[in-house]
Formats: sequence, C-alpha cells, structure tokens
Amino acid sequence: MRGQHGQDNGGVVAARLRRVRPQLAAVVALGPLLSLAAVLAFRGWLPGLAVPALILTAGAAYFALHRFRPRRWPAAAAVLGAFSGAYLGLSVPAVAWMTVPLGAVLLGLLGFTVADRARRQVLLPYTAEFADSPVEVPWPARGVRGLDLLVGADRITLIGSRGRLRSARPTVGFDDVGTIEQVMVARRATLHLPGVGELNVTVTPGPAVRIAVPPGEWILPTDQGRDLARLVARRKELAGEVVPVAR
Repeated sequence: MRGQHGQDNGGVVAARLRRVRPQLAAVVALGPLLSLAAVLAFRGWLPGLAVPALILTAGAAYFALHRFRPRRWPAAAAVLGAFSGAYLGLSVPAVAWMTVPLGAVLLGLLGFTVADRARRQVLLPYTAEFADSPVEVPWPARGVRGLDLLVGADRITLIGSRGRLRSARPTVGFDDVGTIEQVMVARRATLHLPGVGELNVTVTPGPAVRIAVPPGEWILPTDQGRDLARLVARRKELAGEVVPVAR
C-alpha cells in the first residue's frame, strides 16, 4: 500500500504535474477554439462547429487518460494540433490549398513544442519521489541512442526507436521480474535480449543495471544504476511483490 509514505514522497512529482496542467490545457483547447472562432468569423458552415468540438473532446479525454504518461504527450499534441490546424485552414476556402497544410504544420509543431516542454518539466530532473508516484518513467540507456527502459506501475518495457526493437517492445510484468543488481560492463559488448527473438543491443562500457526476466536478463547501461534499481524494486513492491536488490 502506498499509504501516507507514498503521498508524502509523491509531493514533488504531484507539484510538477500541477504546474504543467495549464500547458496541457492550452495544447488541447487552443486549436479547437481558434477553429470555432474562424468558422464564426468567416461565416462558415455552422454544423461544422461540431468538428472542433469533437477534437476538443477527444484531446481532453486522451490527456486525462494518459496524464501519468508524459512520454506520450508530445506526439499526441502534434496530432491534435495538426487536425485543428487543418480544419482551421478550411475556414478560408478561397486559399484552402495553402492554409490547410500551413495550419496543420504550424499548430502541430506548436502543440509538440508545448507538450514536450511539459514532459521535460515533469520528468527532469529525476527524483526518488517518482518511485511512489503513478507517473510512467522512461529511463534512457547510456550510449544507446533511442533505447529506454519504461518503468510503469505494473510492468517494465524496453522501447527503442531503431531496428526491430521499435516494434518488438518486450514487456515484463512485475510478478515476473527477478533480482535487480548494479553491474559493470567491462568493455563494449553486444547482448542478447530474451523474449525478442534474435534481437541484440550493443552496450557501452561502464555502470549498468541487470534485471532478471524470463527467460534471461536485460542489461541497461546507466550511470544512475542505484536510482534505477530502487525505482524498479519500489514499483514492484507497490505492485504486490517484493524484489531482491543486490547491493
């Protein structure tokens, strides 16, 4: 149970989430409100007011559902902005061929920028209070561009932006997570990732965290091995399982 301890430890993270609410609200509402104003100003087709209202509703529902998943905010904001910008461009029918793509690009880029700033404000800098919070934490691997260990409330997932890892996204529930320990990678090595077929990841020399998962182990190079080990162990504990952390 999280109890009073979890509430106290989550104070810093909760404060960060509160601070970014206005930014996320702007991401959701700005495009649809501009579209509504444009339709009225240019005497557009009044039933078309339903489109920005639908975009507003969908955006609000998405960000409410994923309020603890900051990693997803920028892409979602870009899509919402693009749809709103495109519809805004349709409000000027005489030059819609120009205003539709321009509106989509500008509002999509604006949405991405604002949401990405909100994401960084929540996740950076890392603090131990994340362990007791419901926020999904993407932990970047040192020296492996685009590789993160995503630590959720009930599972860990390896996510990557390159090769087969981009689509494989191996996931392990906390009930299957074994020992977590800090290790040293003595030299650059290519390590097999169990559960993802023949996929391999090359890690750089230095500190790392080894996590026992069926049917083998994951090794994530990081200079903050103790923080990552404690984060995963605490999340597993909160999920109902106690995990041994090697010291």
